[in-house]
Amino acid sequence: MMDIRALHYFRTVAEFGSYSRGAEFLRISQPAVSRQIRKLEEDLGRPLFRRTGHGVALTEAGEMLRERAQTLFRGLEQARAEIRSGRRGLSGTIALAIPSGAGQWLLPPLVARFRALHPEVSLRVFGGFSGTLHEWLVRGRADIACVHDPLPQRGFRILPLAEEEVCLVGRPGSAALRRGHVRPADLARLPLILSSRANASRRLLDAWLEGTAPPETRIEVDDHAMLRALLRSGTGFAMLTRGGFAAEAARQELAGVPFRPRVTWTLSLVTAEEPARPDIVEPLIATMRAVTEELAAGGWPVRALAHDQTNGA
Repeated sequence: MMDIRALHYFRTVAEFGSYSRGAEFLRISQPAVSRQIRKLEEDLGRPLFRRTGHGVALTEAGEMLRERAQTLFRGLEQARAEIRSGRRGLSGTIALAIPSGAGQWLLPPLVARFRALHPEVSLRVFGGFSGTLHEWLVRGRADIACVHDPLPQRGFRILPLAEEEVCLVGRPGSAALRRGHVRPADLARLPLILSSRANASRRLLDAWLEGTAPPETRIEVDDHAMLRALLRSGTGFAMLTRGGFAAEAARQELAGVPFRPRVTWTLSLVTAEEPARPDIVEPLIATMRAVTEELAAGGWPVRALAHDQTNGA
């Protein structure tokens, strides 16, 4: 039987990508960490890490074990919360992965309302680009992922939440924005800042530019704060939802123009068809829908969608 302590050490090294940094975080010696992980590898008969120039990376077997370990530890955390609360019911922890643009609108009222309704449930929130968020869901790090235009996947269900308009965003006064709109063909001549991972903007751009010359410059950035810093500096342009840059537009730090013809992304909730804790997942989904409808009527530039659902193919 696998040692829970060894799995904890393994998960920490995987997160930091380094035995030394993992050991420092755990406040134990590196040889002790190495011994525990070596025992895991001997038990499984497969290496879990491979050396890189900057530390270690997971092997295919390591990736599989991390996914299972995430599920195990989250189940243990939820059991602990239920036992400490002295009752079963809506208690435990639920993890939500959400893009920063949507999160700026949704999270404050969502957290306030959900905590008021279910005070024994702890929310864990992850932010990032849609491709990364969906990957976290598949790996078991998140219970619900809020992503743009997700692709159907067996074992997961897609619940449309809202429709958002897409704009080309850059520094105010940029020549590319002066016409008041932009066409997809114009992007081939612009320096673009994109996520390195597959997400809605990358799929859309690849479809538009198929068979044409690549963009003038393509900068890949996987951090929303750095992306916005580059946009403010005039380094390039990005495709963002109208709500995703509304705060910077109000401060005149960024500006955006719509596409012609109009382009929209569907913001959807994705969760497993059989989630580990449906008693928590379903109430959170219901709360997110209610909050989205209220925000759409009160300032968030989206169109709330009906409560239909699509299952993975």
